[in-house]
Amino acid sequence: MAILHITFSLSTQGSIKHAIRQNHLQREESVICINDNFSIGPLTSMEERKKWLDTHIFKDVEEQELYEDIHNKWTKAIAGIPCDLDVWIWYSQNAHEEIALRYVMSEFVNKCSMVFGIDATAGLQRIQQDMAIRYTGELSADMLMKLRPEAKRFTIEECQRLAKEWDELKRNQSILRVWQNGIVHVEESEFDINIINSAKYLQASNNEQWLSPVHVIGQMVNTTDDYISETFIENRLLYLAQQGLFEISGDTTDINAYKINYIGQ
Repeated sequence: MAILHITFSLSTQGSIKHAIRQNHLQREESVICINDNFSIGPLTSMEERKKWLDTHIFKDVEEQELYEDIHNKWTKAIAGIPCDLDVWIWYSQNAHEEIALRYVMSEFVNKCSMVFGIDATAGLQRIQQDMAIRYTGELSADMLMKLRPEAKRFTIEECQRLAKEWDELKRNQSILRVWQNGIVHVEESEFDINIINSAKYLQASNNEQWLSPVHVIGQMVNTTDDYISETFIENRLLYLAQQGLFEISGDTTDINAYKINYIGQ
């Protein structure tokens, strides 16, 4: 039986392709990626979402074109999907991939394909309990192969429930969502205190006032188990600077070209 793998990051897509080549499955299996982060931005419509991403997330035209190219490939792939194809959706327990799962299910709920899911978080708890991940893209090709037996077919009722949950998510106007044993809508400022505390910690531990935003964001990401958009966190950092909490020195159009200094209020 031919299999179409669906992933929610380019890193996961690349690892699965590598695993397929290693195990000589090329004739039977293909991989497609939805290159987005559904934990951020509006979900009300794809048009509104694209406008928000253009304004707040994409750094240049190349990023915009990559997003549109991958989205178009996805749209064409599901439009022409044959009835005898198995669909395997790879995800783990974080806001982005759990929402993406519901989005995909809304597309397949009325199609005749067999849809399976591989929950990497749950799978690792069974086969490698000492390993924790924030998102599926952190897994190697070898580990993804070990998780293949974890594939479970979604029942019709499960497909319908997940598709309905996508419709409910679209009705909420929030632009930030987190995973707390379920999808939770939060304010844009949810991580602001984490950003501030991360900067204060680095200033104290390094005995330096001026910090690389890359280091602050990295420190902040380590304070949460959820998978967070680093670009979104950088935007919040720049917003806090506008509010007078940080000084900035350098060109903010390049994350490696400026430094920040937490000064508080």
